[in-house]
Amino acid sequence: MTLLKDGGIEVSVTVVDQLLEKHNSRKRKAVKTLATGESEHRNEQFETIEQLKGTYQTAGNLVMSLDTNKEN
Repeated sequence: MTLLKDGGIEVSVTVVDQLLEKHNSRKRKAVKTLATGESEHRNEQFETIEQLKGTYQTAGNLVMSLDTNKEN
């Protein structure tokens, strides 16, 4: 919402929630089927994500970052 506000667009949390729901972008529970650990392609995955993020932002699109870590 900060990016929207910086762009001169004022919206409430309710509106953001409604838009996320409308576009089926609600928070989902992650399901792990494989044990986590080291992956030989781990760094490559993060580099690809960073490159895609830059491409979308350069095109004027917003990029959302979601923290999927479970807090106890």
